[in-house]
Amino acid sequence: MSYRRALDAIHLRLGEGLAQQENLDHPTFIAQLIGRDPWQDPEQAYIDAYKALDIDWVLGINRSRASRDAFCAASSIALDDGARLTEWGLSGSYWREQHPFADVEDVWRYDPLVNKPFLSFVTVESGRQNLERVREMQAKMGDAALLSVMRYPTLFTACIQAFGWPLFMTAAAADPARFEPILHGFAEVSRRIIGHWAAERWPLILIHDDIAMQHGLVFHPRWYRQHIYPLYEYLLEPALSEPQVRVCFVSDGDYSVALPDLLSLGFHGFFVNPNMDLAALSRAYGADHFIVGNIDTAVLTFGTPDEVQEHVRRCVEAAKPCAGHFIKAMGDLPHNIPLENLRAYFAACERYRRLS
Repeated sequence: MSYRRALDAIHLRLGEGLAQQENLDHPTFIAQLIGRDPWQDPEQAYIDAYKALDIDWVLGINRSRASRDAFCAASSIALDDGARLTEWGLSGSYWREQHPFADVEDVWRYDPLVNKPFLSFVTVESGRQNLERVREMQAKMGDAALLSVMRYPTLFTACIQAFGWPLFMTAAAADPARFEPILHGFAEVSRRIIGHWAAERWPLILIHDDIAMQHGLVFHPRWYRQHIYPLYEYLLEPALSEPQVRVCFVSDGDYSVALPDLLSLGFHGFFVNPNMDLAALSRAYGADHFIVGNIDTAVLTFGTPDEVQEHVRRCVEAAKPCAGHFIKAMGDLPHNIPLENLRAYFAACERYRRLS
């Protein structure tokens, strides 16, 4: 039962064992795996593919936003809500360039608890809907895999999604005192959502916040210690008060410098990106935290099958001090990975899982 293996990993009962978490979105590979066209019923195709691969932890079952031929003439398409969808696989990658704020004064006037202009993710109801969707998918998955709930726009990412990078960074830096109530508002919404999930005792909550970029944190570490980490402590409190609930942190980029602060707040696990030192972090934190990562999707996309297998070996060896390791492709598994590399990847992962 992969569900049980996932629980063992997040509760540090795997020893030197290996679990796996993936976001698979490769229609051709899925079709070969399940023996039918995944576009006919994408949701069931995802479920059957994860079961066939014996994946232990699934972030969710994506809803397909595009048709098979949507990207024939372009790599991204416009959606009705003003956002765009980049070709990714069955589901696409959602992003937005237009935001309902004209300038920094507009940003400073915004109160997330009043939520005007209306932003759908700044509502407790969005969190309830998220959990119900995950509960529905968990019922369909059964004991084949564990599904987690995820707060994607927790705090830092909430600012990016609400205002866009330029206005967010300008408003936060130009007048921190006026920006502070906005952060508190986003934190309050996230706390209420996480509190609902914790009250339902969902086993695994994923806190997503893109606090870093490729070469480190966006702002100076002092800024996070003053404005972000105290609010993390506040919004995590309901989840950390439930002994059976585990909380994991994920961010893009290299957030290694933030890890001591994050772990002091009580996170049970964290994602390790390919530009972070998995071996060093496993030695430092792996005995009492579970770790997810750190396969580089670029190696899967541009390497050879032999290089893919060697990459898996390196990752498994580096994570050995960890009592709960989930191997994972950190850039996910989109449609453009060569099939022979994807086959080599899953074959290598399965081989090490059998050994463990």
